[in-house]
Amino acid sequence: MSMPKKHLFIFLLALIKVGFVFAQTPDKYLFSNKIFNLQFLYNYHKPEGNYAKTFGNYSGIGFGGMLKTKNNWIFSGEGNFLFGSDIRATSILDQLVTSGAYISSASGNPGNYIVNMRGYSFYLEGGRIFAWNKKNMNSGILVKSGIGFLQHKIGFTLKENNIPQLDENYAKGYDRLSNGISLNQFIGYNHQSINRLINFYIGVAFMQAQTANRRGFNYDEMKFDKANKIDQSVSVRFGWMIPIYLNTKDENEFQFR
Repeated sequence: MSMPKKHLFIFLLALIKVGFVFAQTPDKYLFSNKIFNLQFLYNYHKPEGNYAKTFGNYSGIGFGGMLKTKNNWIFSGEGNFLFGSDIRATSILDQLVTSGAYISSASGNPGNYIVNMRGYSFYLEGGRIFAWNKKNMNSGILVKSGIGFLQHKIGFTLKENNIPQLDENYAKGYDRLSNGISLNQFIGYNHQSINRLINFYIGVAFMQAQTANRRGFNYDEMKFDKANKIDQSVSVRFGWMIPIYLNTKDENEFQFR
């Protein structure tokens, strides 16, 4: 079984299992709040497949909003900035390296530059919280999935801006700027404390994206690159939430404790 299919199989199996365990006749005395959460996100990604041939592990920080209904359905949107320093496609600049084993600046001295990973992603997601504690029906197993957009590239930071071979125009022939439609799935634990002070979720996310090189021509390979690629990653995700409770006064008075 291929890695993407394996991830999707595990995710669907977990969803079915969670739904079976917590699918019970609703108790009319139990209460779950309607909450809008502001989210501050951190992800640590491990690329897989062909994606891992270009990038090593990288991080993502993001911001978003998540609406939780009184029936514990989840609707959310988010944006993430992606960054890392582990570049595995180390051969892309080989043709620029001199006999002295460095890339020279305009003055002929070794150039001062940094190679890194840069990107961003956006997602719209839906899912549900499966609560098990009657005293806090806002917390439980969180399962969600979504669709969005992923873009990434190899970034070149010139410390002194004096390497003509990697200036703004020439760098485009090496940076592998790619983007495309992306899917993700998440399973983890969502916690909204009764005193409303500690609110977070943590778990594992899976990402699959179909991307294409938007530059078209790779200088290092001296050929056009128009093939679609499948980018995959597994990540550990943590989200800190600032809740805004949307219930009416009467609804809060009848909350089960």
